[in-house]
Amino acid sequence: MSKNGTIVNEWEKLAALSNRRLKYQSLTLDVKFDWSIDRITIVGKLKENLYYHTELDVLILNFEQLMRLNENNGYLKNVGANSWQLIDVHGENIAYIEMLKYQNGYGRIDFNPNKINKFLASSMKNFIHDLFLEPHFSRADIACDMIDVPDDFITQYRVVDPISFKPIYGRSGKLETAYWGSRSSERQVRMYNKKLEQEQKRKIVPSEIKSWWRFELQLRRGKANNWHDMVHESLNSFASPHFLPPEIKPTERIMIKGLLYDHSEWGNLAKNTKKKYRDILKEESLNDELTKHLRETFKESSSELKKELDTWLQGLDVSEDN
Repeated sequence: MSKNGTIVNEWEKLAALSNRRLKYQSLTLDVKFDWSIDRITIVGKLKENLYYHTELDVLILNFEQLMRLNENNGYLKNVGANSWQLIDVHGENIAYIEMLKYQNGYGRIDFNPNKINKFLASSMKNFIHDLFLEPHFSRADIACDMIDVPDDFITQYRVVDPISFKPIYGRSGKLETAYWGSRSSERQVRMYNKKLEQEQKRKIVPSEIKSWWRFELQLRRGKANNWHDMVHESLNSFASPHFLPPEIKPTERIMIKGLLYDHSEWGNLAKNTKKKYRDILKEESLNDELTKHLRETFKESSSELKKELDTWLQGLDVSEDN
């Protein structure tokens, strides 16, 4: 679907969400929250024989032969040794597929389910089912789009775990992106200005949208299968130092704000001192209205998220601990 000749691909489902009244701290406003699966990576043992139907015959091929046969057909593009990109009619990347270099006989497919229309999604699920033996997730990104929470409010929030923190600021000096944890770790938390990203990509964002931020967890290996607990664990550590209880001493407030400004300072604290300040922040998180609302909307969405993840593995159950 296009508006003024520009494709609008992210806003369509968000615009249909009902308004939720949220009152937190001293603010009262209408906001929208939407949880989704943003990226999936599936790994599995490649089947030795794949049946490929042509107009004249049925061919029995291995995975590489199947890929080579379909290269340059308009949808499958070779991008390296034993690796391919699946693209749509507009040339946009849909999926990345490869034979694993260090795991003989295994393959990997990486894709964003939000970019796959219903017809292709069904075809992709069948393809994955036909391709792999014992497929499993090696990565799953769980995201929440937060609409119309003011920029200056949301940029106060931090993940209070003593892990690496990498903020990225724009020319104005305002926060645009924040990373907690390394990209290669089993869990990385990201928060970024989605409205700004869309505008930089020359996508149209409706004028009524004043703020659009995305809170996202990149989960790898065992953390991907344990996605439900990982979301709860991350939200339990998502807090703003500006809304600490009034009984917190001024020196403790200063200490906490310093630790969140420079996460490397956590490593200089004694174990008991570190626990003290983490407990204060986690207590704030439990009573924080924004974080509570994130938990509530995740609880409402988790069954649908689980259902979506399960269907990509053709009914193999994906963990959801209650």
